[in-house]
Amino acid sequence: MALANIDWVLRGLARRRLETALLDATLAAGTDERVEGARHRLRAAALVTAGEPCELGDANAVAQAYAALDIRSAPRLPIATGLVATFGVVMSMLVTFTMVQVVTAGGDNGEYTRPEPPAPSGAFRVGGTPTVDAQIEQVLATELPALEAVRITDDAERTRRVNALREHRAFAAHGGALANAWREMIDTYDHWREIGGSNRDSLRASRELGARISVVSDQLAARGLGYFLDVELGYDSRRTPGIYAFRVEDVGFVLRNDDRVRVLGVRRMNPADQGAVTVLGMTTSEPRDPIVLLDEVDEKVRTQIIPVLGGQPYSLGDDSWARSARGRKVSAAASEAIRRELHTALGFDVQSLERASARCRKLVSASIRHHEAQHGFDRERRLPYPAALAPMAGPAHDEFAIRTRYELSGYLSQIASDTWLPQLTLWNLSRHAFRRQVKPVEEAYVAVFVIEGLARHLEIPSPGKVVTAGAIDRDRLAALVLPLSQRSTTEIRSAAAALWAEAFEARLVRIVDDQ
Repeated sequence: MALANIDWVLRGLARRRLETALLDATLAAGTDERVEGARHRLRAAALVTAGEPCELGDANAVAQAYAALDIRSAPRLPIATGLVATFGVVMSMLVTFTMVQVVTAGGDNGEYTRPEPPAPSGAFRVGGTPTVDAQIEQVLATELPALEAVRITDDAERTRRVNALREHRAFAAHGGALANAWREMIDTYDHWREIGGSNRDSLRASRELGARISVVSDQLAARGLGYFLDVELGYDSRRTPGIYAFRVEDVGFVLRNDDRVRVLGVRRMNPADQGAVTVLGMTTSEPRDPIVLLDEVDEKVRTQIIPVLGGQPYSLGDDSWARSARGRKVSAAASEAIRRELHTALGFDVQSLERASARCRKLVSASIRHHEAQHGFDRERRLPYPAALAPMAGPAHDEFAIRTRYELSGYLSQIASDTWLPQLTLWNLSRHAFRRQVKPVEEAYVAVFVIEGLARHLEIPSPGKVVTAGAIDRDRLAALVLPLSQRSTTEIRSAAAALWAEAFEARLVRIVDDQ
């Protein structure tokens, strides 16, 4: 309707501009062909055209930004000549044809999208330990990694392994839906590897592979089978591109008021993946279960927490600052705060290394579960960008800034929700800011924001600006965090909840396990 009010001379240009915006919006917002999905992409296109910064994949954010958009009517200019008008008609017909193709992307063009997951069963429905299958275990731990190890140029060996995997009896034994999902995933994975990252179809192939892998995980959960698949498409430099298989050891649920999120406790199945992921949990932007990496939790308990419980210092870094008098003082304060919490949390279990380790693993896993669940809840809303974060993390729409603010929400919620070990979470986060780094990671700036904010809420005087031109002044940061180590669990949790509410303009609802 708006294009109809524009002169024919200008209408072709307007349509081509809209076409470009629709293409950009479709890539960012997805290709869901339901009515609301189409409406979402058109709103996103309007924001792209207007140059309004927005997270185009977030439907609620797009709707709010579009509602606030000032859309003015286009001026009606006189038609210059009949020839120009005729030319405009022809161009509008051609562009209209292109627009129809764009609007129907993901439907008529055959692009695959993830269907609604089937109902889960077993532990995936009620919690607990899922069912295991020895044949599936063999495929995911050995045969799938063997396919990934085959060189893409070795056509004969690659074809042999693909054919062996795509019709594998391990999946056929559990019904046609799982067998079909597995076969289509293998075919898509082979195609994705074959075309490579330089092919213009690689983005579409990557989206399809991600969807196919999600469908296999959905089908496994529908049968109560304890396995979960993830994919790295080349965006995370810490991981090699490919499929990652996990064994699900524990299925838990957390609550935030009436909202319930399923969180999986998993272990890696591919030995080559050992140590490749250094985080304790993961949550994707897609609507998938957050996961807690139990291998990493075990390692953290064994190498960092139990030694502190036994009297060793909590290490904050390995450079000259960490070995300085100020660095040793901060390490001693961290050690005492963590040890104090552990003695309270473990009770009589502190007398047994085995019981203490088991209890620590349980407590740390629960804390990480709350952190990852917060990411899951945040995925459903648009988080405001705290003004105090911008000087450190950059413009709100930058990828680094987006990751930083979501990590900020996760850590503050984790500290506020952790009944037993908020000091441990605070010091685990603080390590990122006290390490010497050429370029600080997201968690380093999150640590600065959290420490400064907690100190302010607890009326601890500021020594001055902590971050200047991206560099962190560790002496000033230490002056803030040392008094925090003396504060009680209740004070730290309450200050974290207040800081979250201040940063994100809403009351924090603490996350609890659904027992």
